[in-house]
Amino acid sequence: MPDSGFKYSENILQWIWKNLLFDSRELKTTKGKSISIYDQGELNHSDGPDFLNAKILIDGLEWHGAVELHLQSSGWKQHGHNVDDSYNKVVLHVVVENNPKSVYTSLGEELPTLNLLPHLPYQLSSLISKFDQSYRLPCSGSIRYISEEAFLKQIEKAHKEYLEKKGNDFLSFYKPELLPSIAWKYALVLSVFDGFGISNNREAMLKVGEWFLEQCKKNSKSVIDDALEFSGFGEIDSEINWNYKGVFPASHPKNRIVQAINMASSILVTPFDRFLEQNALDLWNTWANEFDLERNRRLKVLYGTVYIPSLYVLGNLFYHSKLVKLSVLEWNRYQVPIPKSITKSFDNFQDINPKTYRKKLGAVHQFNTYCKARRCHECFVLKKVILS
Repeated sequence: MPDSGFKYSENILQWIWKNLLFDSRELKTTKGKSISIYDQGELNHSDGPDFLNAKILIDGLEWHGAVELHLQSSGWKQHGHNVDDSYNKVVLHVVVENNPKSVYTSLGEELPTLNLLPHLPYQLSSLISKFDQSYRLPCSGSIRYISEEAFLKQIEKAHKEYLEKKGNDFLSFYKPELLPSIAWKYALVLSVFDGFGISNNREAMLKVGEWFLEQCKKNSKSVIDDALEFSGFGEIDSEINWNYKGVFPASHPKNRIVQAINMASSILVTPFDRFLEQNALDLWNTWANEFDLERNRRLKVLYGTVYIPSLYVLGNLFYHSKLVKLSVLEWNRYQVPIPKSITKSFDNFQDINPKTYRKKLGAVHQFNTYCKARRCHECFVLKKVILS
């Protein structure tokens, strides 16, 4: 990026502006006019300028309007803002480059330009410079002591988001053309097969699950035998391809198929009204005990990632507020060991009690959606470090 001292995305720049993560003292336009920010505006998620309804004081004159941000001033013309009337309401152009150029609206009026580059704190620059490096967590290369309060707040945010995500995952199997009670049960069955296929055999297990739903009127013993035959564990060839990488005897596809069918059969024979009752959550353990799976680690994980979200979705579909509340309470209460491949990334933070994340499902979402995806600019932890 030529002539630029800011080598990060425009999303990062928007985050900096939204949270005022810069020294706002003695701000001046490129023409030397003083700037005071009364209100940085609201992030615009639609077409048009980046921030709307901003209130900016420039050389003693108060302006109300929009703010547009670019990494470089050349972005104004490259994006066609100079001929777009919707950008005539911009009152301040914000950039991060060494030598900004003047920009003009479609009316030919020159806009005040603020170069944020000299006003970014060193701590911010030091942290975001780690984003594209090979650290497991972007912040682990430069932060060892972080605010436990900020970390817990972020984990709680991720935990809440993860329930919504798992609910949406469940709905991806929901077929609205069926009766709601049948569509929900079928979605739960497919979610179970999908879960037993994690991580390398999800597609294969889903094929077995779809086959099972076509054959489910047969008795359980016959269905299991036929399912193994259909899956290629018999005398006939199968079009299903299984990935055996990292597979242990207990997690062999043959075992997973039997376990999934047993749980799925129990789901289908359970009267639908039972899922709307106060003790609906207890059904999962009842099924597990019936098939001696109460100690099955995968089943414990699926209780959290599949069954609780399924009841949460059911409660919302049927406007059953008690079931929604019950599901949320169970989601917040439930603890299951998180893979060490994830938790070891957080273990570097010496101020954080491991008990706060090692058995909390939100830690999975935090790692995959924020840390691994480098969405640090949306994380309370990084913001706390910068502002402290």
